[in-house]
Amino acid sequence: MEYHYTLTKDDYVAFNMHHAQHSERVQKVLRVQRWMSLIFLLIPLLVSWVEGEFLLGMFVAFALLAVLWFLFYPKYFYGSIKKNIVKVINEGDNSSLTGEYTMMVTEDGLVEKSSKGEVKTPWSSITQIKETDEHIFILVSAMSGYVIPISAFADVKALQQFKEKLNAARAGKTG
Repeated sequence: MEYHYTLTKDDYVAFNMHHAQHSERVQKVLRVQRWMSLIFLLIPLLVSWVEGEFLLGMFVAFALLAVLWFLFYPKYFYGSIKKNIVKVINEGDNSSLTGEYTMMVTEDGLVEKSSKGEVKTPWSSITQIKETDEHIFILVSAMSGYVIPISAFADVKALQQFKEKLNAARAGKTG
């Protein structure tokens, strides 16, 4: 079975953002940085201790800053990651990432063809299959894999057949 699709830089940004949003390591970093907002509460307490009197106005201002940081930091965090991903993709020649692709599901694995060549991946190399509203990501490692836009499928039935074929082949039931 063959599937034809076009990949853009946005598809690779989506792949990397999906990884960042689901990576245990990235989530740990986000949690640590988010809870650092408690430092905003310690500053007025430390200043009050040094001054010898409690500074309510400063405490309220820093408490508000801590709450804002806690609530809005994730949006900034992911925005920063996306900005850096775009910068990396835009530097140098990444023409091999974008363009027209053909994905073939064979008995032995997946074959992806593009103007830059052909890549064969055996079923045993596929570690995970993830799906979003706009993409299917077929992972061969934590940070690399195939990006297939949902728009590559004629309809929901074709998408479902593709996913069933992938899952069955990975399970060794069929090719």
